[in-house]
Amino acid sequence: MRAHTLRPTSFLPLLFALVSFAAMAQTGRKNDVIIKRDSSRIQALITQMSYEKINYRDLGKADSAATYIYLDQVARVLLKNGKTINVKDSIPPGRIPPDSVGQYADMNNLPTDPFEKSVVMANSDQLRDKYEYHHNRAMDGKQGAIVFTSVAVATLVSGIIVASTGDSPDNKTIGTSLAIAGPAVGVVFGLIGFKNYKIHSKKAEKIKNELQRRNQPLTTFSITPRVDPFNKSAQLGLRLTF
Repeated sequence: MRAHTLRPTSFLPLLFALVSFAAMAQTGRKNDVIIKRDSSRIQALITQMSYEKINYRDLGKADSAATYIYLDQVARVLLKNGKTINVKDSIPPGRIPPDSVGQYADMNNLPTDPFEKSVVMANSDQLRDKYEYHHNRAMDGKQGAIVFTSVAVATLVSGIIVASTGDSPDNKTIGTSLAIAGPAVGVVFGLIGFKNYKIHSKKAEKIKNELQRRNQPLTTFSITPRVDPFNKSAQLGLRLTF
């Protein structure tokens, strides 16, 4: 995992800057700019910032996917309201990740499938994040399939009971409609949930196999100091990824 050793004197200026950032986090963060040490810029919506990394959405990409960047790659952060957070001098350079992007990939025989290519090219930390995402999506799909299948069965039984109760034409009409429409909707959404479960569980399994091939653990545990933008205070953040 990634670890930093900061001198107290170097951490305090950054902590004060982060607290100032937290105080402004609830207003006008629609177009922050992250300036990297190589002078490249990222148009971003910052969602969280700790002494270790910045969580953000890249506004320069169509999907605006959530991602992060470690502060040892950042020179400064420009907020939309004109404030500047300088981090270059507060974070010691030279942090080496446990493995780098593409380290385990056969560059002469890369997969043609975009997802499989992204798996072999990702470093192990990125793979653990990918696994967590697809694992959670698979569980959501499985739960959705169970719920909507149960709804289909329940509405079918209820419709039959209503249709067979009494001699009123309304009972038969309502019961028949319920017995037809309920299962139809339940089955459709149940199948969608099951399909999502199959897709994401398959991707999670591929990511798991890649981590095993690298002899990298699926589970990581870290305690990270961070700034809470809501309470405007520094805290210790606990993260367990699996």
